[in-house]
Amino acid sequence: MFEPTPIQSKLLKAVQNVATERHRLIGKSGTAGILDLTPGERAHLETVRRTGNELEALAAAVGVPQSVIDYTRAAGERGHGWRPGQPLLNTEVIDRDTVVAGHLRSVWQLQTMAGVGAAIAQQGTLPRDGFDAFRRVMGASWQRVGALGHALDLTQREREHAWEPSSRPWTERVAETVESMERSTLTARWRRIVETDFVAATIPVTVLTAAGVTPDDISRQLPVLPDRMVELAALALRPEPTVREVFGAGISAAIEVTGIDAHTEPESDDPTGSAADRGSDYDLGPDP
Repeated sequence: MFEPTPIQSKLLKAVQNVATERHRLIGKSGTAGILDLTPGERAHLETVRRTGNELEALAAAVGVPQSVIDYTRAAGERGHGWRPGQPLLNTEVIDRDTVVAGHLRSVWQLQTMAGVGAAIAQQGTLPRDGFDAFRRVMGASWQRVGALGHALDLTQREREHAWEPSSRPWTERVAETVESMERSTLTARWRRIVETDFVAATIPVTVLTAAGVTPDDISRQLPVLPDRMVELAALALRPEPTVREVFGAGISAAIEVTGIDAHTEPESDDPTGSAADRGSDYDLGPDP
């Protein structure tokens, strides 16, 4: 039988209870479907859906078998909340090399995100609020990748390899990738970043902090802070001072917005902290 680690249990608990909340909302919609819901409830339902997707992706990234994730979600969709110690009838074991390879892809995506932000900043044609949205998402993504690395209990060598998998500096690889993009492709990548559902993106990190992952744990996984990542990527593209001016204030303020500042302990272990502020009333249940 699959025996989840404490972090895996916390994520599965969140997956199941978010599915339970989705079941409650759909049941409330009645015969007319979502048309019976208020605009606020419909928006909440969409956030719940996206949050569930984010939680499931993170659970898979830390080695939870897909069949266990599917079973847990299905239990929630039947209206059953998480019960500590509930059986997870599965004998599948995810190979460590597989999850570590997935982590390498997550680090590369984060580094590429920094390059996209740097390239758009150099164009100097977008409003400030667009860059503010980028900072928030970049900061949350940085925390997610760091928390994932901690959950995987990476060795020092694995951490170094994830950040710099070849003899070429990561900034050179990012610059080459970004500079090869068509302008339309670059713009589309930017839009996907800034239009990210911020609540759904931050809840998985909040769940991990509730499972015991601390800001220091996250920081140890990544050698460069998010604001500096963008600055370094910008220098690799073209060392224009305007980029430093745009990002010079750093992404630290954006990280603070998530409620899990990189230099302070979270005030609460409520895994639904951010969503609760947007009207969410689902309960992730007792600790596993």
